[in-house]
Amino acid sequence: MAIQLLFLDMEGTLFASQDVVVGPDHAHHTSLWTRIFSELGPAAQGDNVRMIEKWDGGGYRSYMDWVDDSLVAMRRHGLTQGLFDALVDETPYNPLVPNTLAEIHERGVRTAIVSGGFVAQARRAQAELRIHHAYAATDLFFDTSGALIHWNIYPSDFAGKVDYVQLMMREYGLRTDECAFVGDGANDVPIASAVGTSYAYNGHPALQAAAHHSIDDFSQILEIV
Repeated sequence: MAIQLLFLDMEGTLFASQDVVVGPDHAHHTSLWTRIFSELGPAAQGDNVRMIEKWDGGGYRSYMDWVDDSLVAMRRHGLTQGLFDALVDETPYNPLVPNTLAEIHERGVRTAIVSGGFVAQARRAQAELRIHHAYAATDLFFDTSGALIHWNIYPSDFAGKVDYVQLMMREYGLRTDECAFVGDGANDVPIASAVGTSYAYNGHPALQAAAHHSIDDFSQILEIV
């Protein structure tokens, strides 16, 4: 059966990132989260390291708790809408992503972002790449002066991603063999097992072990879509 719905991770998959060491023995992607903390200064970077180490050590009850803690720190260190919007806008796509997705859409396949990242970044990708659906972890609210005042967090990591995939499959009336996924992180392991075809794109070793295919060229997903 042909693939009819393609799920896409966002950071590290659609948008470019690289691995950096942010603490002793802790390597994490240079995501928008990390870049925000870097722009907010050394004290903010130190808080980010401590929160990552707490997450790696199992100190958070859930991903939502980690996100909430991170946003409290961002507000405390003075995140503004101007800085946030600038960082969202300047993040480049990975090579071949725009052209590959244009071809996928030309073939009649629908697409959906499922990400533990920011809603604003998902909206940018939707507008520029014409992605049909998006589900991301965090929506930020700023006041008229540009200060961060509030946020909304969605359970969109690990099992939360699978919940969204299953919801979309039900809404479209699709079977697992009619759906595919491409991602890069260890947090994508559960979703890789929830679809008929999954790709680890420059993926974490855990995802490479769980996915059906491991690729280093985004356009390789055209072979099955």
